[in-house]
Amino acid sequence: MGLMTTPTSPIPTTPVTPLGTTPPSSDDEHRLHSGKLCLIILTCIAEDQYANAFLHDDNMNFRVNLHRVPMRHRKKAADKNLPCRPLVCAVLDLMVEFIVTHMMKEFPMDLYVRCIQIVHKLLCYQKKCRVRLHYTWRELWSALINLLKFLMSNETVLLAKHNIFTLALMVVNLFNMFITYGDTFLPTPSSYDELYYEIIRMHQNFDNLYSMVLRLSTNAGQWKEPASKVTHALVNIRAIINHFNPKIESYAAVNHISQLSEDQVLEVVRSNYDTLTLKLQDGLDQYERYSEQHKEAAFFKELVRSISINVRKNLAFNTLSQELLLKEFSTIS
Repeated sequence: MGLMTTPTSPIPTTPVTPLGTTPPSSDDEHRLHSGKLCLIILTCIAEDQYANAFLHDDNMNFRVNLHRVPMRHRKKAADKNLPCRPLVCAVLDLMVEFIVTHMMKEFPMDLYVRCIQIVHKLLCYQKKCRVRLHYTWRELWSALINLLKFLMSNETVLLAKHNIFTLALMVVNLFNMFITYGDTFLPTPSSYDELYYEIIRMHQNFDNLYSMVLRLSTNAGQWKEPASKVTHALVNIRAIINHFNPKIESYAAVNHISQLSEDQVLEVVRSNYDTLTLKLQDGLDQYERYSEQHKEAAFFKELVRSISINVRKNLAFNTLSQELLLKEFSTIS
């Protein structure tokens, strides 16, 4: 896997498949391991100050053509007029692509957690350095909401294998990052308005999530504590929904409109910010730095071993000494 890039040029690159975007199956460990390794690398990049400075540099623009999996709800044809953008846009595109293409029965929870962590770390850098990235944030917001919808729709199946509330909390806190600090890194005031519009437009998903976590947090059981954390994290999202929805309904009634347009909803949003009360949430821009020791040691050991076995299987040996050398490498612990 790799990102193939070209500096500013009229010739687009050949599409490259990111992170094994053919959804991984439970018996395909190689694809899962490749995806995990790619996400680990991107995690380390997203934490590095100098790498972030390069990724976000407005003077270093590239065309990056990602392979996009054909899906029923979107066109198959690749965009021939790729814009030149900072490389961080390609990283975000890659994370969005991963989110929307891997919602499956054999849910790769570990990969999703890493994916959301990468997005969070990039946002933390943008907030810290006040980088106003011109990016189609709506695509990310839509992908995150659809992920929450998937988790809720498959609650019973997923809870048998995973703590889905850890991932749900991370997604909700990404929205909290945008709500609390969006004015420091979103490109324009209208981008902040669009954030509120998306939350209001998709309010049913957040309402359903709140109902689910409230149900589990009020019952004694193993999910009581993790569900409670999501309940508390939803406070500002619910405040936005409960504040603006009645005002939108009132606007529609007064003006005798059955269904408001986006512009009309945005008008209501802009004129009612002053009366909205939100709670300050601490720690949204904090994260634990990546460490491979203990947590990842077994993964890397197995990865090196599998690479060694694969090379030995496919390499034509000219001398016995080469084979003996590889055998020695394969025994390294």
